[in-house]
Amino acid sequence: METTSAERPALFTVSGDALSHEQVGERVDDLVRRLPDVADGRCLVHLPLRPDLESVLGYLATLEAGHVALVTPAGDASAAILDRYRPDVAATGDPDDPFQALTSVPQHVLHPDLALLLSTSGSTGSPKLVRLSHQNLRSNATAIATALRITEADRAITSLPLHYTFGLSVLHSHLVAGASVVLHDGSVMEDAFWRALDDLAVTNLAVVPHMVELMESTGVLERPHPSLRLVAQAGGRMHPDHVLRTHALGRRNGWDLAVMYGQTEATARICVLDPATVAANPDAVGRPVARTSVRLDATVPEATDGAGEVVVRGPGVMMGYAEHPDDLALGAMLTELRTGDLGRLGPDGLLRLVGRRSGFVKVMGVRIDVAAVEDALESAGFTTCVGGDADRLTVLVEPQPGRPATRTAADARRLAGRSSGLGRAAVAVAVAELPRLLNGKVDRPGAAALVQASHQQAAAETGAGAGSPLGVHPSPSAAVARVIGDVLGTEAVDLDRTFVQHGGDSLSHVQASIRLEGLVGPLPRGWHHRPLADLVDLADSRQPDSRSAVSRGADSAHLDADRTGSGHWRTVETDVVLRAIAVITICGSHAQLFHVLGGAHILLAVAGFNAARFGLSVPTIGGRWRATARVLLGVAIPTMAVAFFGMVTTGRYGWANIALSQWLIGDPTLGPTRNEFWFIDALVACLLVLTAVLSIPAIGRAWQRDPWRVAVVVGVVALVPRFVIVAWSGGHLQAIMPTTFWLFALGAAAASAASAGTRRRRLLTLALASAGGLTFFPDDPARNLLILAGLAALALLDRVRIPAPVLPLVSLLASASLYIYLVQFLVLSQFENDVVETVAAIATGCLVWRLAAHPMRRLQDLVPPPTR
Repeated sequence: METTSAERPALFTVSGDALSHEQVGERVDDLVRRLPDVADGRCLVHLPLRPDLESVLGYLATLEAGHVALVTPAGDASAAILDRYRPDVAATGDPDDPFQALTSVPQHVLHPDLALLLSTSGSTGSPKLVRLSHQNLRSNATAIATALRITEADRAITSLPLHYTFGLSVLHSHLVAGASVVLHDGSVMEDAFWRALDDLAVTNLAVVPHMVELMESTGVLERPHPSLRLVAQAGGRMHPDHVLRTHALGRRNGWDLAVMYGQTEATARICVLDPATVAANPDAVGRPVARTSVRLDATVPEATDGAGEVVVRGPGVMMGYAEHPDDLALGAMLTELRTGDLGRLGPDGLLRLVGRRSGFVKVMGVRIDVAAVEDALESAGFTTCVGGDADRLTVLVEPQPGRPATRTAADARRLAGRSSGLGRAAVAVAVAELPRLLNGKVDRPGAAALVQASHQQAAAETGAGAGSPLGVHPSPSAAVARVIGDVLGTEAVDLDRTFVQHGGDSLSHVQASIRLEGLVGPLPRGWHHRPLADLVDLADSRQPDSRSAVSRGADSAHLDADRTGSGHWRTVETDVVLRAIAVITICGSHAQLFHVLGGAHILLAVAGFNAARFGLSVPTIGGRWRATARVLLGVAIPTMAVAFFGMVTTGRYGWANIALSQWLIGDPTLGPTRNEFWFIDALVACLLVLTAVLSIPAIGRAWQRDPWRVAVVVGVVALVPRFVIVAWSGGHLQAIMPTTFWLFALGAAAASAASAGTRRRRLLTLALASAGGLTFFPDDPARNLLILAGLAALALLDRVRIPAPVLPLVSLLASASLYIYLVQFLVLSQFENDVVETVAAIATGCLVWRLAAHPMRRLQDLVPPPTR
């Protein structure tokens, strides 16, 4: 028996419970009766709109009753709005007590046509509101449903906030068409979102450009979603290449892409580009929706080359703005909407946007009132200029006397993130004098360029010692803080603390050291244990005078480049280069591209070297164990994951590999591949053993007094099983922890000798290494010499010079060395050509590292970093 329209589902919860259109109507009628009677005066009802049943029903009931809905995000972001427009009633979200009366009688004069108040930018919290009528809502919802061909069979999901005009229009357009909406409070980055989309047969997905980028990064749209028929994009311009890429992805996977354009001031949508025409017009935003027209005003100063300001007429155009409670009594003040966008209209009727007039910026699809953000910053005592692009809000702040630049930047970033509603992660801040035009006004493009240059320089892998564009340089404190924050994934950077105290370890120091050397030149010995403020002082002392950088010209810039190491050569810490070289030799040798063995043994010494520099340098036993735990998480979890994947897919590995103890409990009869992760097994065991040894109070105290002496003694003791076991086995057990612990221990001794800075200790460490290494592989003297060469470089050289163009590759290989080592064996077996095998294994390892680095850092952060 076919269901009627009233019986069709209208709202779904994430648990799968559904209300039909008829049931929604009944629930709404019940809620209307629980609101104040409109005959006693229309009320302003505050609705902190969430994607849940009670919130949505409360919103619909407010409109149905004839009151005015004041829709805001939940939380503190709406404080400025509520302070200015005191509501009469507040929705509680409690099904037993859905509304709370805040006044005894209505306190606002509300125009009869007024139905809805929305923030001008969806989530900025600006007290300037858009006034929308019942006609605005009905006409635009119907126009969108028609343009997107929404039918009763369609189903949307709340992928966007409902307090955002785009997100709210999804609810309106589907309900007016008799379709349904899944109420889900989650991100497109979460698996639960996609389970709900698939399980509840969602057909229509609304997105902004930033969401498309996030979905591309995870590959989630490449997976099958059988019910999905339409992805509707608005909230900002996507590059035509990105549009084509997304359109092609949809074609392959059975869904269409509709590109749209709209504004809160036009209720929601102005234009829609039909999916059938997207491929031919990826730079267009479509034709106006039903009963809406668009013209261009070519008289505005910004109009050039046939472009003009987009001006909209139609029933979706707002009644006007509200900037004061008295404005709520006003009727429609506009017959057309000047959008502030610059566009061109083609002979085919398609609108193409080419720019924007001043006043607002769109960041990640959210339209921001820059004046409101500037007001918030200026109220806090900052002199500032705010701008933005598709990816971030840009804030240039003038220095404050007596206040460190890093603190000024941090405070401004926090306040701008809060006042814009974007959060600190989407705000880029620089501290510098505001550039001004001849008439004394702030040069806004120049200010944005300063922030952009600062952000790019601080984030660059290789840094820049000489002049940046226009001869302007970022604040050294901000640049150092940005490097540490980016590498360690934290915003809480304290320049009075060290890299290690921020959670830095041997897994993250490669990127940090290379990027910091780009700012300050060769890093001082033990930089990771020195307050970051010391590095700021170095950067400050080497930064050119921005006021005269342009006048000095190219010769001076060249001298600066040579002085800072950013010319033809760069200095890099020796262990970084060893990691890069070793992983290439390991991978190439396993692919049989060449025969250069010993790289993994060098890496084990490098691991000991870095353990002594980082985690084991912490003065307390508990701190050392926390540091060790963080490193083990970063090493063990990826290894166990790869081993489990290999076991399940190819049977190459076993449970002993997953337990990181193949050398101890594995079955040697199962073949040599089961011992491919011997280096990881040995590394984990060596780190645990040395940490445990240093936990003996007497040894720990001796380590604190003189770590080199302790490391040498441990190394000498470790040479005993190295000689005994190798001799006993006939030279066949050089890949287990008892025979390789000496490498780890003497690597730690090399770090301690380098820290002490005495040549005698360096040479003694090398002598012990030679004693252990010369006959380590009795039948392979070349392998022994390679291992000794690596140990010699580690013991005698603090850093080496390499060609500057090679630095990014060295940084990448060193950073990804663990992952290259792990995945190489699974990749090598897929190819027959030696060169292809090697390149594919290295590239795959680098890619896996890129994908895993951030999640692994989050996992490591579950263990608090040690304090000193």
